[in-house]
Amino acid sequence: MIRWLQGFLEHIWRKISLQEESVDLKVKSIPTEPNIHFDSITKVNKTPKNCNIGKNNFIIVVYQQKPLWTLFQCPCGCEKVISLSLQRVHRPHWRVSKNKLGRPTLFPSVWQNKGCCSHFWIKDGKVYWCQNTGTDPVGKQQY
Repeated sequence: MIRWLQGFLEHIWRKISLQEESVDLKVKSIPTEPNIHFDSITKVNKTPKNCNIGKNNFIIVVYQQKPLWTLFQCPCGCEKVISLSLQRVHRPHWRVSKNKLGRPTLFPSVWQNKGCCSHFWIKDGKVYWCQNTGTDPVGKQQY
């Protein structure tokens, strides 16, 4: 009887230990809020050279007070400059808004189809990575 009780208590102790470990893992896996990557929007009248676009620059090219393009370096660190149309006549096109602090939000997401294949959202200057980052988008979308 004592051996049975001792075995039972060891079994209970192992279960409690495993539950504590799983709780620790759950706490560690809670996603944290990303840092601010783009602190402001810079409007220019002339498209800058790619070498003049810094890591955290978010640039909008404007002509006659109409936004034409947005340019920024890919936030993955590959240093490729991403150029997106803001013109409704182009397909696809994106929309940019800014929050009270002047930080950009870009809609829809950006999914690079060459190179790093990064897939991300920009909201309030923060970069939110999609789970399929690094996956080639060509042929992945079902219509």
